[in-house]
Amino acid sequence: MSDAELDSPEEEYESPEAADSVPEESETGPQVETLGTLRESLKKSRWNVFMFLGLAFLMFGFALFPMPMDADFEYGTAEKDLGFVWGPSLEGEDFMDVPYEVSVKVNRLPATTGNITLQVFVVQIDDCTDPEVASDAEEKAEAGNEHGYQYGFVESPVEGRTYTFDFDLDMGQYCLNVKAVGQDGTIVDPSRTNLEVTGKLWPNQVIAGIPGLVFLGLSTFAFVGAQKIGNRVKSLLEDKKVTEEQMVLEEARRQKIVAGPGGPPKPVAGPTEPPVAVAGPSGAPPDQISSGPSNVAVDNQSTRSGPPPATVPEPITNDDGSTYEDAGNGYYYRKMANGGYEQQIYVKDASGQYVPYQAE
Repeated sequence: MSDAELDSPEEEYESPEAADSVPEESETGPQVETLGTLRESLKKSRWNVFMFLGLAFLMFGFALFPMPMDADFEYGTAEKDLGFVWGPSLEGEDFMDVPYEVSVKVNRLPATTGNITLQVFVVQIDDCTDPEVASDAEEKAEAGNEHGYQYGFVESPVEGRTYTFDFDLDMGQYCLNVKAVGQDGTIVDPSRTNLEVTGKLWPNQVIAGIPGLVFLGLSTFAFVGAQKIGNRVKSLLEDKKVTEEQMVLEEARRQKIVAGPGGPPKPVAGPTEPPVAVAGPSGAPPDQISSGPSNVAVDNQSTRSGPPPATVPEPITNDDGSTYEDAGNGYYYRKMANGGYEQQIYVKDASGQYVPYQAE
């Protein structure tokens, strides 16, 4: 067998692979975005805007909604086990601490000559009922060296006023203790003291606030993307509208050319009858016989032969600028100064004056 015959099966075997490779290249080519796909993308982008915006509002609601924690005032003190305060804050003071607000309304205080101090303790201990542990924690809070033991006070409080104390707590177990003490540090007469203690804790401010900001940012990006897709859809719709209008105009023009003119041109309206002739005298004016002296002989015979010389009478001009023009047969027309003619026929009388013609 020759080399050409041996190579032919390999070529036939490789040809299907080459044929299969062509569609793959065509499939990987750039895809043209149609109006339908753009509308679907626009719909998804708008849904993403509302979804992320709703999640952001939900997270902000959790972050800004406080948890109320009130304390009952009994036996001269108001104690409250706050339980476990959760949050991502680390040990020490930082921006991720959980805010805690304590409001103390002084309803009644005993009458004393000494100074009274309103004290508020928020200490990080596990057992709020153990007096020894609570006492040690209060001493640490008064020293102010540790962030887990916080202390606030007001000297000489006034009855009827409300005092607010703000604390920033780390994650952990906390207890609240509010009391009014005298100069020696002992609790004043409980029977003559009445304090109303309320508190608000925001444990979700950081936990829900940060995701809320993230969702708000995603909603903003989705809104920008929806605006871009909307502009592309609007551009395609305008192009499609222009194309349709051009097609309609071209079709109307083509049909008009095919149909041709609808008929011959319409005739222009003109006068239907000839102009009316002006009625005038039907004959020559009557001969006027001039009378002369009877003793003058009239020579009826003339020795002159041939036609008389032709003379053209000159029009006579009146004072108003009008003239009389000879119309023939002894009739005259009066031409006015403005170039118009008077609608009256004139003749000459015996004295040579022009008088209006009157039919007999």
